[in-house]
Amino acid sequence: MLSILKNPTFLLFFIGNTISLIGFGFNLIGFSWLVLEETGSEILLGQIMAAATLPGLLISMFTGVIIDKMNRKWLLVILNILRMIIIGSFVFILIKNEFSLTSLFCTVFLMGIGSSLFWPTATAFVQELVSEKEYFNANALLSASYQVGSILGAGIGGLVVHYHGVPSAFFVSAIAYFISALFIVSAPFLYTKKHGKSEKILQAVFRGFLFLKGEKGLLVFGLTSILADVAIWGSLSVLTISISKIIFNAGSWGYGLMDGFYGIGALLSTIVSGYFIARTKKQNYLLICFFTAGIMCLLVPVLHSLWLASIVYLIMGLTNNSARIVSRTVFMEMVSNEIMGRVQTLFGMYTRVMVIFSSLIAGYMVEKFSIMSGMIFSMVHFFAAAVGVLIIIRFYKFRKVLLPQEIKIK
Repeated sequence: MLSILKNPTFLLFFIGNTISLIGFGFNLIGFSWLVLEETGSEILLGQIMAAATLPGLLISMFTGVIIDKMNRKWLLVILNILRMIIIGSFVFILIKNEFSLTSLFCTVFLMGIGSSLFWPTATAFVQELVSEKEYFNANALLSASYQVGSILGAGIGGLVVHYHGVPSAFFVSAIAYFISALFIVSAPFLYTKKHGKSEKILQAVFRGFLFLKGEKGLLVFGLTSILADVAIWGSLSVLTISISKIIFNAGSWGYGLMDGFYGIGALLSTIVSGYFIARTKKQNYLLICFFTAGIMCLLVPVLHSLWLASIVYLIMGLTNNSARIVSRTVFMEMVSNEIMGRVQTLFGMYTRVMVIFSSLIAGYMVEKFSIMSGMIFSMVHFFAAAVGVLIIIRFYKFRKVLLPQEIKIK
Protein backbone atom coordinates (compact mmCIF):
# COMPACT_ATOMS: atom_id res chain seq x y z
CA MET A 1 0.00 0.00 0.00
CA LEU A 2 2.75 2.45 0.96
CA SER A 3 4.50 1.91 -2.38
CA ILE A 4 2.12 4.50 -3.89
CA LEU A 5 3.87 7.12 -1.76
CA LYS A 6 6.93 6.67 -3.99
CA ASN A 7 4.93 8.66 -6.53
CA PRO A 8 6.08 12.23 -5.66
CA THR A 9 2.88 13.82 -6.92
CA PHE A 10 0.68 11.54 -4.84
CA LEU A 11 2.96 12.00 -1.80
CA LEU A 12 2.81 15.81 -1.88
CA PHE A 13 -0.94 15.71 -2.51
CA PHE A 14 -1.36 13.22 0.36
CA ILE A 15 0.51 15.49 2.80
CA GLY A 16 -1.31 18.60 1.59
CA ASN A 17 -4.69 16.91 1.79
CA THR A 18 -3.99 15.71 5.33
CA ILE A 19 -3.04 19.22 6.47
CA SER A 20 -6.16 20.64 4.83
CA LEU A 21 -8.26 18.11 6.72
CA ILE A 22 -6.61 19.14 9.98
CA GLY A 23 -7.79 22.65 9.23
CA PHE A 24 -11.28 21.34 8.53
CA GLY A 25 -11.29 19.50 11.88
CA PHE A 26 -10.40 22.72 13.72
CA ASN A 27 -13.22 24.47 11.83
CA LEU A 28 -15.79 21.85 12.73
CA ILE A 29 -15.18 21.92 16.46
CA GLY A 30 -14.78 25.71 16.45
CA PHE A 31 -18.10 26.39 14.74
CA SER A 32 -19.94 23.73 16.76
CA TRP A 33 -18.72 24.90 20.12
CA LEU A 34 -19.24 28.56 19.28
CA VAL A 35 -22.93 27.86 18.62
CA LEU A 36 -23.42 26.01 21.91
CA GLU A 37 -21.49 28.64 23.87
CA GLU A 38 -23.47 31.53 22.42
CA THR A 39 -26.95 29.96 22.20
CA GLY A 40 -27.05 26.58 24.00
CA SER A 41 -29.46 25.32 21.32
CA GLU A 42 -29.10 21.89 19.69
CA ILE A 43 -31.69 22.90 17.10
CA LEU A 44 -29.55 25.88 16.07
CA LEU A 45 -26.52 23.60 16.00
CA GLY A 46 -28.37 21.37 13.54
CA GLN A 47 -29.18 24.45 11.46
CA ILE A 48 -25.50 25.42 11.37
CA MET A 49 -24.57 21.93 10.17
CA ALA A 50 -27.26 22.23 7.51
CA ALA A 51 -25.96 25.67 6.49
CA ALA A 52 -22.51 24.15 5.93
CA THR A 53 -24.06 21.60 3.59
CA LEU A 54 -26.56 23.82 1.74
CA PRO A 55 -24.10 25.64 -0.57
CA GLY A 56 -22.79 22.35 -1.88
CA LEU A 57 -26.35 21.45 -2.82
CA LEU A 58 -27.00 24.79 -4.51
CA ILE A 59 -23.89 24.66 -6.73
CA SER A 60 -23.75 20.89 -7.09
CA MET A 61 -25.17 20.93 -10.62
CA PHE A 62 -22.06 22.81 -11.73
CA THR A 63 -19.36 21.17 -9.60
CA GLY A 64 -19.04 17.99 -11.66
CA VAL A 65 -18.45 19.93 -14.87
CA ILE A 66 -15.96 22.23 -13.11
CA ILE A 67 -14.05 19.24 -11.73
CA ASP A 68 -14.01 17.41 -15.07
CA LYS A 69 -13.01 20.46 -17.13
CA MET A 70 -10.43 22.22 -14.92
CA ASN A 71 -6.89 21.40 -13.86
CA ARG A 72 -7.73 19.59 -10.62
CA LYS A 73 -4.39 20.34 -8.97
CA TRP A 74 -4.81 24.10 -9.32
CA LEU A 75 -8.46 23.90 -8.32
CA LEU A 76 -7.40 22.32 -5.02
CA VAL A 77 -4.81 25.07 -4.46
CA ILE A 78 -7.30 27.87 -5.19
CA LEU A 79 -9.92 26.35 -2.86
CA ASN A 80 -7.40 26.15 -0.01
CA ILE A 81 -6.42 29.81 -0.43
CA LEU A 82 -10.05 30.93 -0.56
CA ARG A 83 -10.90 29.01 2.63
CA MET A 84 -7.86 30.53 4.34
CA ILE A 85 -9.11 34.03 3.49
CA ILE A 86 -12.69 33.29 4.62
CA ILE A 87 -11.79 31.79 7.98
CA GLY A 88 -9.09 34.43 8.54
CA SER A 89 -11.71 37.15 8.06
CA PHE A 90 -13.96 35.46 10.62
CA VAL A 91 -11.10 35.39 13.14
CA PHE A 92 -10.79 39.17 12.69
CA ILE A 93 -14.53 39.53 13.41
CA LEU A 94 -14.23 37.48 16.61
CA ILE A 95 -11.17 39.42 17.80
CA LYS A 96 -13.04 42.69 17.26
CA ASN A 97 -15.92 41.30 19.37
CA GLU A 98 -18.35 41.81 16.50
CA PHE A 99 -19.73 38.26 16.48
CA SER A 100 -23.28 37.74 15.30
CA LEU A 101 -25.32 34.79 14.09
CA THR A 102 -25.45 36.49 10.68
CA SER A 103 -21.65 36.56 10.38
CA LEU A 104 -21.50 32.96 11.60
CA PHE A 105 -24.03 31.69 9.06
CA CYS A 106 -22.34 33.62 6.24
CA THR A 107 -18.91 32.21 7.13
CA VAL A 108 -20.21 28.65 7.44
CA PHE A 109 -22.03 29.04 4.11
CA LEU A 110 -18.92 30.30 2.27
CA MET A 111 -16.71 27.62 3.82
CA GLY A 112 -19.30 25.08 2.72
CA ILE A 113 -18.87 26.17 -0.89
CA GLY A 114 -15.11 25.61 -0.70
CA SER A 115 -15.37 22.22 1.01
CA SER A 116 -18.12 20.98 -1.31
CA LEU A 117 -15.76 21.51 -4.24
CA PHE A 118 -12.58 20.36 -2.52
CA TRP A 119 -13.55 16.78 -1.52
CA PRO A 120 -14.84 15.52 -4.89
CA THR A 121 -11.96 17.26 -6.65
CA ALA A 122 -9.46 15.45 -4.41
CA THR A 123 -11.07 12.07 -5.14
CA ALA A 124 -11.13 12.69 -8.89
CA PHE A 125 -7.50 13.93 -8.78
CA VAL A 126 -6.37 10.70 -7.12
CA GLN A 127 -7.95 8.74 -9.95
CA GLU A 128 -5.68 10.66 -12.35
CA LEU A 129 -2.53 9.91 -10.34
CA VAL A 130 -2.71 6.12 -9.97
CA SER A 131 -3.42 3.09 -12.11
CA GLU A 132 -6.64 1.08 -11.82
CA LYS A 133 -4.90 -1.73 -9.92
CA GLU A 134 -3.84 0.82 -7.28
CA TYR A 135 -7.36 2.18 -6.64
CA PHE A 136 -7.93 0.20 -3.43
CA ASN A 137 -4.58 1.20 -1.91
CA ALA A 138 -5.03 4.80 -3.04
CA ASN A 139 -8.48 4.92 -1.42
CA ALA A 140 -7.08 3.40 1.76
CA LEU A 141 -4.39 6.09 1.91
CA LEU A 142 -6.87 8.83 1.03
CA SER A 143 -9.04 7.57 3.87
CA ALA A 144 -6.00 7.47 6.16
CA SER A 145 -5.35 11.08 5.22
CA TYR A 146 -8.89 11.97 6.20
CA GLN A 147 -8.64 10.14 9.51
CA VAL A 148 -5.25 11.56 10.49
CA GLY A 149 -6.70 14.99 9.77
CA SER A 150 -9.77 14.12 11.83
CA ILE A 151 -7.72 12.84 14.77
CA LEU A 152 -5.42 15.84 14.89
CA GLY A 153 -8.06 18.37 13.93
CA ALA A 154 -10.75 17.25 16.36
CA GLY A 155 -8.47 16.01 19.14
CA ILE A 156 -6.04 18.91 19.25
CA GLY A 157 -8.75 21.32 18.17
CA GLY A 158 -10.85 20.38 21.19
CA LEU A 159 -7.92 21.11 23.50
CA VAL A 160 -7.16 24.41 21.75
CA VAL A 161 -10.79 25.53 22.11
CA HIS A 162 -10.87 24.40 25.75
CA TYR A 163 -7.66 26.19 26.80
CA HIS A 164 -7.23 29.03 24.29
CA GLY A 165 -10.69 29.75 22.89
CA VAL A 166 -12.45 29.42 19.55
CA PRO A 167 -10.54 32.23 17.70
CA SER A 168 -7.25 30.37 18.25
CA ALA A 169 -8.71 27.24 16.66
CA PHE A 170 -9.83 29.21 13.60
CA PHE A 171 -6.39 30.85 13.33
CA VAL A 172 -4.71 27.41 13.25
CA SER A 173 -7.22 26.36 10.61
CA ALA A 174 -6.32 29.29 8.34
CA ILE A 175 -2.61 28.46 8.63
CA ALA A 176 -3.33 24.80 7.82
CA TYR A 177 -5.12 25.73 4.58
CA PHE A 178 -2.17 27.89 3.52
CA ILE A 179 0.40 25.15 4.20
CA SER A 180 -1.79 22.63 2.38
CA ALA A 181 -1.84 24.87 -0.68
CA LEU A 182 1.97 25.05 -0.63
CA PHE A 183 2.35 21.26 -0.65
CA ILE A 184 -0.19 20.71 -3.42
CA VAL A 185 1.19 23.47 -5.63
CA SER A 186 4.63 21.83 -5.29
CA ALA A 187 3.36 18.48 -6.62
CA PRO A 188 4.71 17.82 -10.14
CA PHE A 189 1.73 17.30 -12.41
CA LEU A 190 1.41 17.65 -16.17
CA TYR A 191 -2.15 18.67 -16.92
CA THR A 192 -3.57 17.22 -20.11
CA LYS A 193 -6.51 19.17 -21.41
CA LYS A 194 -9.44 16.90 -22.06
CA HIS A 195 -10.42 16.99 -25.70
CA GLY A 196 -13.75 16.17 -27.15
CA LYS A 197 -17.02 17.80 -27.98
CA SER A 198 -17.76 20.77 -25.76
CA GLU A 199 -20.87 20.31 -23.65
CA LYS A 200 -23.20 22.76 -22.03
CA ILE A 201 -23.51 22.37 -18.29
CA LEU A 202 -26.98 20.85 -18.34
CA GLN A 203 -25.95 18.44 -21.10
CA ALA A 204 -22.89 17.38 -19.14
CA VAL A 205 -24.88 16.82 -15.95
CA PHE A 206 -27.50 14.89 -17.92
CA ARG A 207 -24.73 12.51 -19.02
CA GLY A 208 -24.29 11.59 -15.38
CA PHE A 209 -28.01 10.84 -15.09
CA LEU A 210 -27.90 8.68 -18.22
CA PHE A 211 -24.91 6.74 -16.91
CA LEU A 212 -26.59 5.94 -13.60
CA LYS A 213 -29.84 5.08 -15.37
CA GLY A 214 -27.94 2.36 -17.20
CA GLU A 215 -26.21 1.20 -14.00
CA LYS A 216 -29.17 0.64 -11.68
CA GLY A 217 -27.19 -1.64 -9.38
CA LEU A 218 -24.59 1.08 -8.86
CA LEU A 219 -27.39 3.58 -8.31
CA VAL A 220 -29.02 1.44 -5.60
CA PHE A 221 -25.66 0.83 -3.96
CA GLY A 222 -24.80 4.53 -3.98
CA LEU A 223 -28.15 5.73 -2.62
CA THR A 224 -27.99 3.33 0.33
CA SER A 225 -24.28 3.05 1.19
CA ILE A 226 -23.98 6.84 1.32
CA LEU A 227 -26.44 6.90 4.24
CA ALA A 228 -23.68 5.61 6.53
CA ASP A 229 -21.64 8.73 5.79
CA VAL A 230 -24.79 10.84 6.19
CA ALA A 231 -24.97 9.56 9.77
CA ILE A 232 -21.39 10.69 10.45
CA TRP A 233 -21.66 14.08 8.74
CA GLY A 234 -25.25 14.74 9.74
CA SER A 235 -26.89 13.36 12.87
CA LEU A 236 -23.75 12.27 14.73
CA SER A 237 -22.04 15.63 14.15
CA VAL A 238 -24.82 17.17 16.22
CA LEU A 239 -25.21 14.32 18.70
CA THR A 240 -21.53 13.88 19.63
CA ILE A 241 -21.31 17.46 20.85
CA SER A 242 -24.53 17.07 22.86
CA ILE A 243 -23.32 13.76 24.33
CA SER A 244 -20.12 15.39 25.55
CA LYS A 245 -21.97 18.35 27.03
CA ILE A 246 -25.09 16.70 28.49
CA ILE A 247 -24.10 13.12 29.40
CA PHE A 248 -20.43 13.51 30.33
CA ASN A 249 -20.26 17.25 31.12
CA ALA A 250 -16.87 17.20 29.41
CA GLY A 251 -16.98 20.29 27.22
CA SER A 252 -15.11 20.67 23.94
CA TRP A 253 -12.28 18.34 24.96
CA GLY A 254 -14.76 15.47 25.44
CA TYR A 255 -16.08 16.03 21.93
CA GLY A 256 -12.52 16.08 20.65
CA LEU A 257 -11.74 12.85 22.51
CA MET A 258 -14.67 10.91 21.03
CA ASP A 259 -14.15 12.32 17.56
CA GLY A 260 -10.43 11.61 17.83
CA PHE A 261 -11.07 7.99 18.82
CA TYR A 262 -13.42 7.67 15.85
CA GLY A 263 -10.54 8.88 13.71
CA ILE A 264 -8.15 6.34 15.27
CA GLY A 265 -10.59 3.54 14.48
CA ALA A 266 -11.01 4.79 10.93
CA LEU A 267 -7.23 5.00 10.55
CA LEU A 268 -6.91 1.39 11.72
CA SER A 269 -9.46 0.44 9.06
CA THR A 270 -7.02 1.47 6.34
CA ILE A 271 -4.71 -1.27 7.63
CA VAL A 272 -7.16 -4.08 8.40
CA SER A 273 -9.66 -3.62 5.56
CA GLY A 274 -7.22 -4.90 2.94
CA TYR A 275 -6.57 -8.01 5.03
CA PHE A 276 -10.27 -8.87 5.42
CA ILE A 277 -11.26 -7.99 1.85
CA ALA A 278 -8.67 -10.47 0.60
CA ARG A 279 -10.37 -13.20 2.68
CA THR A 280 -14.03 -12.15 2.75
CA LYS A 281 -16.61 -11.38 0.09
CA LYS A 282 -17.27 -7.68 -0.29
CA GLN A 283 -20.97 -7.97 0.47
CA ASN A 284 -20.39 -9.91 3.72
CA TYR A 285 -17.75 -7.45 4.85
CA LEU A 286 -20.04 -4.49 4.17
CA LEU A 287 -22.95 -6.10 6.05
CA ILE A 288 -20.79 -6.76 9.12
CA CYS A 289 -19.47 -3.18 9.05
CA PHE A 290 -22.84 -1.46 8.63
CA PHE A 291 -24.68 -3.55 11.23
CA THR A 292 -21.86 -3.19 13.78
CA ALA A 293 -21.69 0.59 13.36
CA GLY A 294 -25.47 0.80 13.81
CA ILE A 295 -25.43 -1.24 17.03
CA MET A 296 -22.64 0.97 18.42
CA CYS A 297 -25.00 3.96 18.23
CA LEU A 298 -27.23 2.39 20.89
CA LEU A 299 -24.38 1.81 23.35
CA VAL A 300 -23.06 5.36 23.68
CA PRO A 301 -25.98 6.96 25.61
CA VAL A 302 -26.13 4.18 28.23
CA LEU A 303 -22.43 4.22 29.11
CA HIS A 304 -21.29 6.11 32.18
CA SER A 305 -17.69 6.61 31.11
CA LEU A 306 -16.40 9.03 28.49
CA TRP A 307 -13.49 6.67 27.82
CA LEU A 308 -15.82 3.71 27.19
CA ALA A 309 -17.90 5.89 24.88
CA SER A 310 -14.71 6.84 23.06
CA ILE A 311 -13.87 3.16 22.54
CA VAL A 312 -17.34 2.67 21.05
CA TYR A 313 -16.59 5.56 18.70
CA LEU A 314 -13.33 3.84 17.78
CA ILE A 315 -15.26 0.70 16.77
CA MET A 316 -17.71 2.85 14.84
CA GLY A 317 -14.83 4.51 13.00
CA LEU A 318 -13.19 1.15 12.25
CA THR A 319 -16.34 -0.38 10.76
CA ASN A 320 -17.82 2.61 8.96
CA ASN A 321 -14.57 3.65 7.32
CA SER A 322 -13.83 0.08 6.26
CA ALA A 323 -17.15 0.13 4.43
CA ARG A 324 -16.33 3.53 2.93
CA ILE A 325 -13.03 2.27 1.49
CA VAL A 326 -14.76 -0.67 -0.18
CA SER A 327 -17.58 1.53 -1.48
CA ARG A 328 -15.25 4.12 -3.01
CA THR A 329 -13.19 1.39 -4.65
CA VAL A 330 -16.36 -0.02 -6.21
CA PHE A 331 -17.18 3.40 -7.66
CA MET A 332 -13.69 3.84 -9.10
CA GLU A 333 -13.87 0.38 -10.68
CA MET A 334 -17.24 1.03 -12.31
CA VAL A 335 -17.07 4.73 -13.27
CA SER A 336 -14.57 6.03 -15.84
CA ASN A 337 -12.42 9.05 -14.98
CA GLU A 338 -14.03 11.13 -17.76
CA ILE A 339 -17.43 11.03 -16.10
CA MET A 340 -16.42 10.57 -12.45
CA GLY A 341 -16.93 14.25 -11.57
CA ARG A 342 -20.49 14.25 -12.90
CA VAL A 343 -21.42 11.01 -11.13
CA GLN A 344 -19.87 12.24 -7.89
CA THR A 345 -21.81 15.47 -8.24
CA LEU A 346 -25.15 13.67 -8.55
CA PHE A 347 -24.45 11.51 -5.52
CA GLY A 348 -23.10 14.59 -3.78
CA MET A 349 -26.41 16.39 -4.33
CA TYR A 350 -28.23 13.47 -2.77
CA THR A 351 -25.76 13.27 0.12
CA ARG A 352 -26.12 16.95 0.95
CA VAL A 353 -29.90 16.83 0.92
CA MET A 354 -29.80 13.88 3.31
CA VAL A 355 -27.17 15.51 5.57
CA ILE A 356 -29.31 18.66 5.84
CA PHE A 357 -32.36 16.67 6.91
CA SER A 358 -30.29 14.38 9.15
CA SER A 359 -28.72 17.33 10.99
CA LEU A 360 -32.00 19.19 11.44
CA ILE A 361 -33.91 16.11 12.62
CA ALA A 362 -31.14 15.07 15.04
CA GLY A 363 -30.98 18.55 16.57
CA TYR A 364 -34.75 18.62 16.99
CA MET A 365 -34.88 15.12 18.51
CA VAL A 366 -32.18 15.88 21.10
CA GLU A 367 -33.74 19.17 22.19
CA LYS A 368 -37.36 17.95 22.20
CA PHE A 369 -36.95 14.30 23.21
CA SER A 370 -33.63 12.69 24.20
CA ILE A 371 -30.14 11.81 23.05
CA MET A 372 -31.14 8.14 22.81
CA SER A 373 -33.87 8.99 20.30
CA GLY A 374 -31.26 10.78 18.21
CA MET A 375 -28.90 7.80 18.37
CA ILE A 376 -31.69 5.43 17.28
CA PHE A 377 -32.21 7.77 14.34
CA SER A 378 -28.47 7.49 13.54
CA MET A 379 -28.63 3.70 13.79
CA VAL A 380 -31.34 3.66 11.10
CA HIS A 381 -28.86 5.28 8.67
CA PHE A 382 -26.43 2.37 9.02
CA PHE A 383 -29.12 -0.29 8.85
CA ALA A 384 -30.51 1.29 5.67
CA ALA A 385 -27.02 1.02 4.13
CA ALA A 386 -27.00 -2.68 5.01
CA VAL A 387 -30.40 -3.12 3.37
CA GLY A 388 -28.91 -1.72 0.17
CA VAL A 389 -26.25 -4.44 0.20
CA LEU A 390 -28.96 -7.07 0.73
CA ILE A 391 -30.83 -5.74 -2.31
CA ILE A 392 -27.66 -6.04 -4.41
CA ILE A 393 -27.22 -9.65 -3.25
CA ARG A 394 -30.88 -10.53 -3.87
CA PHE A 395 -31.04 -9.31 -7.47
CA TYR A 396 -28.48 -11.09 -9.63
CA LYS A 397 -28.42 -8.41 -12.34
CA PHE A 398 -27.11 -5.96 -9.72
CA ARG A 399 -24.38 -8.26 -8.40
CA LYS A 400 -21.71 -6.97 -10.79
CA VAL A 401 -21.43 -3.99 -8.42
CA LEU A 402 -19.95 -6.17 -5.68
CA LEU A 403 -19.02 -9.28 -7.66
CA PRO A 404 -17.57 -8.10 -11.01
CA GLN A 405 -15.58 -11.33 -11.46
CA GLU A 406 -18.74 -13.46 -11.18
CA ILE A 407 -20.33 -11.54 -14.05
CA LYS A 408 -17.22 -11.84 -16.22
CA ILE A 409 -17.09 -15.62 -15.76
CA LYS A 410 -20.68 -15.97 -16.79
